[in-house]
Amino acid sequence: MAQEQHQKSDEAKWYFFSGGPGAPRYGDDPTKHAVDHDSEAFVREVLQNANDQGLDNSDPVEVTFRFVTLSGDEKTSFLNALGWEDELEPRLRSIVQGDHGRGYDRVLERAEDPEAEIRLLIVEDRNTTGITGGWDQDSNYAALVRDELYSSKQDDTAGGSYGLGKSVLWTFSGASTVIFNSYPAHSDKANQPPRLIARSKFPTHKLSEDGATYQGAGWLCEPAQTEDGVRPRSLWGDQASRLAEQFRIERPAASGTSAMVVEFRDPTRDERPELDKLANEFIEASVKYFWPAIYRGDLEVTVETPEATREAKVDNVPAIRPFVECYDSRFSDEEILHNPGDVAGLDIPIQIPPRADGTETPDGTVRLAARLASPADDDTYLNKVAMFRSSGMVVKYYDQSRIAYGDRNFYGVLAAGGARPDDIDTPTESDREIDRFLRFAEPPEHDEWESTENLREHYQRGFRTALEDMFGTLRDGLRHLISKSESGDSLSDNVLNRFPIHGSGAPRSTVSPQEPVFEIDSSSYFDGSQWVFSGHITTTVDEFDGWSADISLTGIGEDGSRYDEIPVESISTNHENVVTALENGVARITADETVSEVEFEGQSGTAGKADLLSGDVGETELEIRAELETAEGDQQ
Repeated sequence: MAQEQHQKSDEAKWYFFSGGPGAPRYGDDPTKHAVDHDSEAFVREVLQNANDQGLDNSDPVEVTFRFVTLSGDEKTSFLNALGWEDELEPRLRSIVQGDHGRGYDRVLERAEDPEAEIRLLIVEDRNTTGITGGWDQDSNYAALVRDELYSSKQDDTAGGSYGLGKSVLWTFSGASTVIFNSYPAHSDKANQPPRLIARSKFPTHKLSEDGATYQGAGWLCEPAQTEDGVRPRSLWGDQASRLAEQFRIERPAASGTSAMVVEFRDPTRDERPELDKLANEFIEASVKYFWPAIYRGDLEVTVETPEATREAKVDNVPAIRPFVECYDSRFSDEEILHNPGDVAGLDIPIQIPPRADGTETPDGTVRLAARLASPADDDTYLNKVAMFRSSGMVVKYYDQSRIAYGDRNFYGVLAAGGARPDDIDTPTESDREIDRFLRFAEPPEHDEWESTENLREHYQRGFRTALEDMFGTLRDGLRHLISKSESGDSLSDNVLNRFPIHGSGAPRSTVSPQEPVFEIDSSSYFDGSQWVFSGHITTTVDEFDGWSADISLTGIGEDGSRYDEIPVESISTNHENVVTALENGVARITADETVSEVEFEGQSGTAGKADLLSGDVGETELEIRAELETAEGDQQ
């Protein structure tokens, strides 16, 4: 494969793969559209990446966002060290002329204008692993400078599993170029830190001077010829130190990595915001998504501008304080919220299916707590539940406004995995398995716990049911926590016995919840006039005399009470040995001993109040109750 190498100071060279016959073409950075790329998303992804690489010790991960502006001779010196005039500028001009500009014309204008400044952002982390390994290894180095959408995280509790976080660095670079200077936690005698490499991610482009077409990625490195072709080799030791000084990316000799985003910009904005405004946004985003890690002392975040230094503290973001108080008192003995500021909690059970290799998994719990809102609280995230696990990143603020009613507004937390136990405790085996399970339940954006391909690859069937059970029990538990009733009966059997709701299946009370005899998966939606639902029911035992299942739709009022039944109008299945019937608005499926799995679909009637049918008031729940007849005639 052809290559281009130009001499740089200290013998560093820019290296780009050129396109030969059959070489792939890139219209742009393939990861650029994967997340909503505003400054909040940038902070979230970058902090997650650093937090996941923390060393296994008692010290916190430290992250500093440092904004630097260069103009005049300082700008010229920096661009010269980067090889701007000989390497990057001709490529960017070629891309602009080829109608793949992506704002590169603005970068070219700022570089040429002697009065204009360029903006650099350095993300410096400490007490992290740093850049380790080589190009041909499953390593941090390969994940950072070689791979796309591939993660090399340390363990099953890490926040990401797609390797998406690092991609935002290039998305926020107006020049699509990032420089890395790292002190790896472990290095050999042949390679002494620091370790430096730069990477550009351009669209495919053609240079007029040689007529060659080049693929998007390029590296400022020491290109090394190997049996498998050229490999971009990073710079080490004194050579890396000299270049780091020219790039203004020096760092203390502490394990971790400094990443410089060249010509930092927010791609969602037409104008460049003032640095003070950006710094405040970074602080608020850090606390919004990482307050559990910051509160526990696992993460420290600082934002520096030429004028000021700011520290991310949970007390300085009023919208987050109620969640911190709720988490701090999550093991309160109370199960009912009486007065504003009170905290009450419940354990939410979760049954994880066996791993894909057949390894059995322990059942466990996640901790739900709610704090009754006070008029003095900041209501930015009112009636939301902050969901997080051991990584200390809030995956989502789960909106449960429909559960609140009257003056019973709240703030909630769902602490899972290693985030569940008290400080004096250590995670149990079930906590660790829940952490692993929920990690694989996160999509590339890490903003939800849902059915994913990762779950399908790592667990046997039943993972979707486990998630739906957890969320269903969470909703029912919240209704109990914020209700005004003093009676223990207000805590429904659904919470106590893993209620079957929205595709979840649980055995009758004669069978232990740890030994379900059905796996049920379903979904439903409102089409504008009626509810449409579908799913499947599978028996998990080998011998039985038959089974039946009742399917119903129920309205849940704003106060959490069961408001009314929504009649099911039709039901059908895919199996000839199954009988269906409708009675009093409930659909029944009856199967004989030859049927172990049935797919079904149906819809509700249109009678009744429109606001109830559509779920505008409270919620509408799909409930499935199944019974199995054994050979002895017992029902389970």
